[in-house]
Amino acid sequence: MTPDATIEPLIEPCPLVPTDTPCSEIASHIFSRGSRHHILVQRPDGEVGVVGREAFLGHIARTPDRSTLAHQAVGDLAVWDLPTVSERTSLTAAAVRMMSADGGNGFRDLPVIDAAGVAYGVIRPVRLMRALADSSARHAETDGLTGLASRERLMSALEEALRALRTSDSRVLVAYLTLDSLRIINDSLGHHHGDAMLRTAARQILAAAAGADVVARLAGDEFAIVTRINLPSTVAVEAAAMAFGERLRAVLSQPDPSLPSTARARASIGVVAAENPTEDPDELLRLADAAMYSAKLAGGDRVQFGRRTAEGIDKILNDALYLTYQPIVDTITGVPTAVEALLRMHRGADDESFPLDVKQRAARLGATLDLDRWILGHACRALRHWEADDFKPARGLVMHVNLSPESLVVPGLADGLLSTIRDSGVSPQRIVLELSELSRLGDLAAARAELRALDAAGVRLALDDVGISLDTLRFLQEPIPFSIIKVDRTIIRGAGRGSAVDAEVLSVISRIADELDVAVIAEGIETDRERDAVRHAGIGLQQGFLHYRPMSEPLLKARLVAATTPRQRIRAI
Repeated sequence: MTPDATIEPLIEPCPLVPTDTPCSEIASHIFSRGSRHHILVQRPDGEVGVVGREAFLGHIARTPDRSTLAHQAVGDLAVWDLPTVSERTSLTAAAVRMMSADGGNGFRDLPVIDAAGVAYGVIRPVRLMRALADSSARHAETDGLTGLASRERLMSALEEALRALRTSDSRVLVAYLTLDSLRIINDSLGHHHGDAMLRTAARQILAAAAGADVVARLAGDEFAIVTRINLPSTVAVEAAAMAFGERLRAVLSQPDPSLPSTARARASIGVVAAENPTEDPDELLRLADAAMYSAKLAGGDRVQFGRRTAEGIDKILNDALYLTYQPIVDTITGVPTAVEALLRMHRGADDESFPLDVKQRAARLGATLDLDRWILGHACRALRHWEADDFKPARGLVMHVNLSPESLVVPGLADGLLSTIRDSGVSPQRIVLELSELSRLGDLAAARAELRALDAAGVRLALDDVGISLDTLRFLQEPIPFSIIKVDRTIIRGAGRGSAVDAEVLSVISRIADELDVAVIAEGIETDRERDAVRHAGIGLQQGFLHYRPMSEPLLKARLVAATTPRQRIRAI
């Protein structure tokens, strides 16, 4: 029974009698035939009421003189003012009507009418609610668009398949795939074509994975398959897993004649294999997910086997990610005092982009702190290399690195970050960790001990993006050791355009920072007016395109030399 199923299988036929029918006739009908049904009664104007069998028998039991039943109309015992339903009414619609008929004594039985408007049965609350619960449970296990299983059913099937390894010589394969072109199809041809492509992909996957334990749609363009295979001793499990993935990839590359020629699925696929019943199902799925993303970063339309390696997300993303650096300038001297390490991602020879999807993927893999440590480690090693090369402008330069809000709740946060810094050979005093004001106050409070440990080791903490919501200035009242505030571009832009409110907000932030002995950096400076507005507010540290854009290491070194050489000092690039 689907969520759109009707009440037809739940209808209980009932006799229909006029409202003036004597109760004695109804009693005779019930006792002579052993009827278990309710009674429908109808007034001359066509309104239908219901007399419940139990309620009727209760009335008889309370009537000492049974002869009076011959003079009492059954209509006097009926429940009236009930909405009617038909066999075509859906479960959900019937439940809504039943709830509207609740008179304070519980849900009512509803009369059912046929196409001609004649009442012939009832729908009882207990049967309707049970059917709704069953339907909801099935709906929770099924994707509405493709009919494939949900994540819950997938995990259940995977757990069962792993348990079966205790008594068999089979192997469990998990494939995780994403359609490389769905976003392009949605944008260029419309979401109706995108939905059609998803349905086509679901049919193709089912055909290619015939006999699989389960095929599921996990998210927009992501699918997963769990299957068991028996291997001869001459076939390696990795080879079998790759062959399975290639079969999926080949089938998905086939065009659907009913779709535009450009609407081809093509897929990036990650596959993993399990031979041990003690494998962690969640970890297997994460490993397959990571392998899929590795295939996607490598260009897509390919299969990647997921290996358990110590490198984690570093191994997967190393070739795709890199850092750029944007200086933070003392506007009185014009000399950079710090640089911020910014994550970027290669997507092609001539294409670079902000890696938001990488961060989202890391969060889904539970590897946000791994990614943060990857960035921190590369930034620290860059700073160490500059010093080792006797690059004088880098002496005393401070490195800013962003810390994701998701990392705040990871156990061992401080130990992990400090270990990364120590391994690089850089002093913790040279590192600033920026925490977005989008971090939840509860997470910051929960991480208070970890943040204090970082501060005690010499790492400074900056509250980033201040100004998006001034409520976050209350963070500075918490016992969290922030020593730097970074004012968001939204406030800077308004102050530069002459907004009295934004200028006052900027001044308020500056005054609060002075009182709390906290440094302030204005970020997103793009015009002379914005620079001047920030100076007027008493803020001497600035960051933005007016001064420097994010740049590669070689270009950064050249700009630092120019900035620290008086005859060649320049302001912007």
